[in-house]
Amino acid sequence: MSGATLGAAVPPHGYLQRVAEICRAHGVLLLADEVMTGFGRTGRNFAAEHWDVTPDILIAGKGIASGYAPLGAVIAGRRVVEALANGSGVFTHGFTYNAHPLSVAAGTAVLHRMQEEKMIAAANSQSGSVGKAMGENLQRLRELPCVGDVRGLGLLWGVEFVKENSSKQPFAPGLNFAGNVAERTAARGVLTYPMQGCVDGDSGDHLLLAPPAVIAPEEIRWAVDELAAAIQEAVR
Repeated sequence: MSGATLGAAVPPHGYLQRVAEICRAHGVLLLADEVMTGFGRTGRNFAAEHWDVTPDILIAGKGIASGYAPLGAVIAGRRVVEALANGSGVFTHGFTYNAHPLSVAAGTAVLHRMQEEKMIAAANSQSGSVGKAMGENLQRLRELPCVGDVRGLGLLWGVEFVKENSSKQPFAPGLNFAGNVAERTAARGVLTYPMQGCVDGDSGDHLLLAPPAVIAPEEIRWAVDELAAAIQEAVR
């Protein structure tokens, strides 16, 4: 599942499984970049779990410490660990701030709070969750003529804008339509993540939406209402 670049694009069923099969068949390690999608953002511990795929190496960050301190991690499976152990037995990976005690403490505290507050369950798409409320409320944006797609999982969603809905023709890049919507939305008290280039690297406008798991359903409804109003202002 993509992050900001493609605006929370979700792979079709079977895609990730097939990628994993090809990697296994050719002896290629499967790496999952879950910096943006990990630690409950999509309603699972890691997004790959939605497709029952286990990567050989998983890269994590952002949610691991909730932004309170800089922290990232590289998690390797048994296959990789045993290959290193049975080879040279040496794994040079030292960095200046490796295992920084303050960052590690922040990460530990965040993970404990996530478990206590059941934040991963809150982000999933089950009935009564804020993740489900997020998805349902955002679908209302499809009624707007300039919204070409609404996509995502849990609490990571993208809204793509188009000049013409029937053909999905994008706005001219110079208009910076997503940026204009984001500016108007911010003026209404809602922060979004505007991006361009999701069509061909140059054209294509979208917003990424990633609220915290502690958000309330009524706050989601309000935010989507404000976003809808901002979009309508931008096309006038």
